[in-house]
Amino acid sequence: MTQVVAWPPVSYERLTWLIGEGGDSRRSTRQNNYDSAITPEIADVDMYLPSECALVSEDVRTAIAAFDLRVGDTLAPLESLLVQIESAASSKIENVAAPVPDLLMAESGDDRARSVDEVMGNVEATRAAIVLSEDITPETVLDIHRALLADTHPVLAGKWRDEPVWIGSYSAGPPAAEYVPPAARHVPGAMEDLCDFIGRTDMPVFVQAMVMHAQFETIHPFPDGNGRVGRALIHALLRRDGLTKSATLPISAGIVSQKHRYIDALTQFREGDFVPIVELGADATFAALRNANHLFDDVLDMQKRWKERTESIRSGAVAHQIVDAVLSRPVVDAEGLAQALDASPATIRKALNELVRRNVLSRVGRPERGPQRFMSHDIVRALNAFTERSINPFGRH
Repeated sequence: MTQVVAWPPVSYERLTWLIGEGGDSRRSTRQNNYDSAITPEIADVDMYLPSECALVSEDVRTAIAAFDLRVGDTLAPLESLLVQIESAASSKIENVAAPVPDLLMAESGDDRARSVDEVMGNVEATRAAIVLSEDITPETVLDIHRALLADTHPVLAGKWRDEPVWIGSYSAGPPAAEYVPPAARHVPGAMEDLCDFIGRTDMPVFVQAMVMHAQFETIHPFPDGNGRVGRALIHALLRRDGLTKSATLPISAGIVSQKHRYIDALTQFREGDFVPIVELGADATFAALRNANHLFDDVLDMQKRWKERTESIRSGAVAHQIVDAVLSRPVVDAEGLAQALDASPATIRKALNELVRRNVLSRVGRPERGPQRFMSHDIVRALNAFTERSINPFGRH
């Protein structure tokens, strides 16, 4: 049984759902009353870390270090792609699906559907979080939200909410909700306090990241995109402190893939116990490491096959450079490669055609809509498998 930890619980204030906020004028004032959370300030709260929680955090650090040692530079070229896969898995849990090939084509400049736009917004938010991780402030969080929604919901992007939000019983409003986050007037102060907490250096970073995530979701500072920004911030903290180096692990997707356990952990956090969300995060991390190690094995097998298919091509030929390039960029075209590899477009096209003949690359897309593109379907298959394992890393539940 999980040990209850002394941690400040959420308190509540009684509010009324006003007509201007969507309240139903046919209901009585009494029926329109609801309890809205007031999050405790945690920037300076003493954290009493149970021994089992400290051990779990250290196990996570040790496991990630061992993973980094094993994969070396092999997965480094896939870093950009792993951010996409984590974002796709995270988005799919929220019923926003985009196939891996569509994401890769979108990254190379192809036209994209609305679902791809939403996932790519998640990609940009995660990248922004990692880039800005050295100094996470309220302005940084707004920048991450802006990166997430700029293309799909520009009116909402980069702004704190100014109306109530609630979880559960959406159509019935906050009076019937399972949980109502703080009123909008509390959001700026709560986010200032949370960012001060993020700046602390007196606790294991993994514990800090999970507590941060739970507090962020408790505040729910945006009208849309809270889950995706909150998960992007987990990666920011882990990268800032060097816990993750070689790859962006699908940790956050694993956390919310166990929805009932996730909801229970957030509920217990609001009641004053942070251990369940840390334990869930640790389980998701270990699952993510197993998944990434599987991907590492797939990449090694893939590189072996490519070597066998191209071993008769003379050493130093541009085709070998293209094979090296497609690991980090699975969709390529002659013009882009000519610039990147400092070779003539004619030489590049000849090499691409040879790689198609040897079943390393395939032609994709419609040339009449732009330059002919080429894709490595070996990488797509590996990333598809990685995505599916990320979405349900613990098997059926």
